[in-house]
Amino acid sequence: MRSILLIAACAAAGILLVSQPAPVEQPGPLPGGGTLLVNGWRIQPAGKQIPLDTLPMASVLSPDRRHLIVLNGGYKPPSLSVVDLASGQEVSRKGVADGWLGLTFSPDGRFLYVGGGSEASVFEFTFAEGRLEPARTFEIVPQEKRTPQDFIGDVTISPDGRLIFAAGLYHDAVHVINPQSGRVIERWATGRRPYRILFHPDGKSYFVSSWADGSVSQFNAISGERLATVRIGAHPTDMLWRNNQPGDEERNREAEETGAAPSFVARIFVAAANTNNVYSIGVSAAKDLRVLESINVAMTPRQPAGMTPSALAMDAKQQRLFVVCSDANAVAVADVSSRRTDVLGFVPTGWYPTAARSLPDGRLVVLNGRGQRSLPNRYGPVPTRRPAPLHEGAPAVEYVGRIQTGTASLIEAFDDEQLEKYSQIVIRNSPYRDELLDRVPIPEGNPIPSRPGDASPIRHVIYIVKENRTYDQVLGDLGRGNGDPSLTLFGEQITPNHHKLAREFVLLDNFYVNADVSADGHNWSTAAIANDYVQKLWPNSYARRRRLYDYEGSDPATLPPAGYIWTNAHQAGLWMRNFGWWVTNGPRVATGERQIRAVRDPVLTKYTNPNYRAFDMDYPDVERVKIFLQDLAEWEKAGDMPRWVFARLGNDHTFGLQPGKLSPVALVADNDYALGLLVEGVSKSRFWAQTAIFVLEDDAQNGPDHVDSHRSPAFVLSPYTRRGGLVDSTMYNTVSMLRTMELILGLRPLTHFDAGAKTMHGVFSKKPDARAYIAEKPRVSLEERNPDENAMARRSTQLDFSEADRIDDEQLNEILWRAIRGSEPPAPTRSRFSR
Repeated sequence: MRSILLIAACAAAGILLVSQPAPVEQPGPLPGGGTLLVNGWRIQPAGKQIPLDTLPMASVLSPDRRHLIVLNGGYKPPSLSVVDLASGQEVSRKGVADGWLGLTFSPDGRFLYVGGGSEASVFEFTFAEGRLEPARTFEIVPQEKRTPQDFIGDVTISPDGRLIFAAGLYHDAVHVINPQSGRVIERWATGRRPYRILFHPDGKSYFVSSWADGSVSQFNAISGERLATVRIGAHPTDMLWRNNQPGDEERNREAEETGAAPSFVARIFVAAANTNNVYSIGVSAAKDLRVLESINVAMTPRQPAGMTPSALAMDAKQQRLFVVCSDANAVAVADVSSRRTDVLGFVPTGWYPTAARSLPDGRLVVLNGRGQRSLPNRYGPVPTRRPAPLHEGAPAVEYVGRIQTGTASLIEAFDDEQLEKYSQIVIRNSPYRDELLDRVPIPEGNPIPSRPGDASPIRHVIYIVKENRTYDQVLGDLGRGNGDPSLTLFGEQITPNHHKLAREFVLLDNFYVNADVSADGHNWSTAAIANDYVQKLWPNSYARRRRLYDYEGSDPATLPPAGYIWTNAHQAGLWMRNFGWWVTNGPRVATGERQIRAVRDPVLTKYTNPNYRAFDMDYPDVERVKIFLQDLAEWEKAGDMPRWVFARLGNDHTFGLQPGKLSPVALVADNDYALGLLVEGVSKSRFWAQTAIFVLEDDAQNGPDHVDSHRSPAFVLSPYTRRGGLVDSTMYNTVSMLRTMELILGLRPLTHFDAGAKTMHGVFSKKPDARAYIAEKPRVSLEERNPDENAMARRSTQLDFSEADRIDDEQLNEILWRAIRGSEPPAPTRSRFSR
């Protein structure tokens, strides 16, 4: 009422009240507490936050219960952090050649064993007084014989302490090591991608969760013979054993009376990361297995996939189960003491929790794989600041894989009242609400329908994904919007079409990719999520330890929870056309001839243009667009075109200064001209009046940005786009673009990320402007090649450009700066975000 009276009084006095625009949302700390992430979610972790290194992913309690040992298995050299639980401080750290997931003490507490990842070994450490010291190395595959398929994950020890069991992730096997002799004595087959090994307490059998098979199998511990297999949900990961407790007899009696299952003596809880569920498997006295229960840990009744339950913990009384929900930044708390499991609530964590451990005193420790926020990287791709080198000869810069360090949340014991408060925080942190599945808050008359399936004047959607650039690196010199020209490498002279499109249509200067790198970027761009396989393994690959890139549909474990957006479109019966997605190139032939050898997703086979070459920077993007325009001409003749068209234009990735290859300037200029030609062709076609073109980068890893390392160029191009130099500083991201396209096409969301995303309806106008776009011709040579020999060229020859992101991005970024700026990088400068 006071505000209404004030307005009336001011009006009577002739005082003009000018409303202040709402502050622009950007990733980072929020005034009221917590942090806004680039994906549109918020975090406000409970407990004390203990800084760790990149991707902390496993922990084990020391025999004296005074310390927690944490395996940091991310981009930076792997290490073991020793955390003092009394002070909540990291007290020591010991490096390890490689480490991934496997971490366990021997039964007598004398030795710690680490799964050696790409080193195809198990590493042994001694532990005393809070300090680790390296001991023996058990080589499973000798170094001279190792391939990228030789990769060791989980490690456990038989209950009698006599044998070490190690999961060979890509050999689909368990390796058995005799620690006395140090020799591998057995190799036994498992399901595909064995994740966790769990022993029966009697030591006579063990269980393995198969990441790619959706199953848990039981094996004889003496012979390796498979005894039983239980099918559960997709991507089973962590497992926990729970012996029968007082009160469980009621469950047994009911099972016997109904004939549903034999009496069981224990339960195994299994997290299924590609679902919203944890599964309970009953184990009988005869070791028969039966799925007893599916425990839904979703926050709302209709929530799509995306919780990613990937790790488990149990309290000392075995009454409460803690479920790490990686893609919800939360731990679900469930009561498992009754006949039916009851999900009680949620505890807020940091960004992308990976593991949890309940301590004997009731405290809970949660490892947060990505820490507390994303960061600007003004001093990243250009080496103006040099922390300790990643490895010999590598420039140390603020590369996204390096600066995204993790934490541990040390959370005091909490009661039901506190859990309710925590749960409210978790719900508030999520932008997803069930009602968004039925109606999105979009103003009436906007070209983007608010309800899935409602009509839109836009009938055809074209989606173009490019490679790896930040906003400042390309558009920082635009002269409008929030840009920093000092960070621009590919300015208007090289990218005139990007600049012209930004001026003629809407400039999006607050757009963020959800991904860190291309491995997760192409999954986020097509599936609205990067599953736990991708998230947990790309840092190892990008750090040049496991030298294999298998993230774009090349491994069975990369399949996302709900498939890809083309899976959705295919099920909806939409006419599609694929240019370059999920295909394997064949021999390079003349333009217009068949370029591809295989399609990695059978859904795409009939929709794929076989003459459009996938990622191959020796093949010009301009030639790719000619193939696209040939199809467009055929559609013109037929009078119709596909509802959804998707294409990759990736030459803005560049070769660096690899001798004899096209120069970075030539490749980015080729990419720019190709984009301009495609937009011009579509805008001059009969379909333009009913078309929208969406353009983004799959990730932003290869450049600096003064706002955030994930900020990236993006474009929405349509007669319905608001034209005339508008700058839209709304905070959008990859899943915003996906959700907007889904609404136009009448497609359901894929995960809770796109279901809850802010749509890009503000970019559109009710009234169309059908003026055609005229492409700008290149202002630099598209044929310029790198010199045959110089220092930068020698460094470039050591990089692998056969597929996106097989190279060392830190080195490539420095090479690009020197090539384009033609000078030494600026002197080192300390960032306020230095760690």
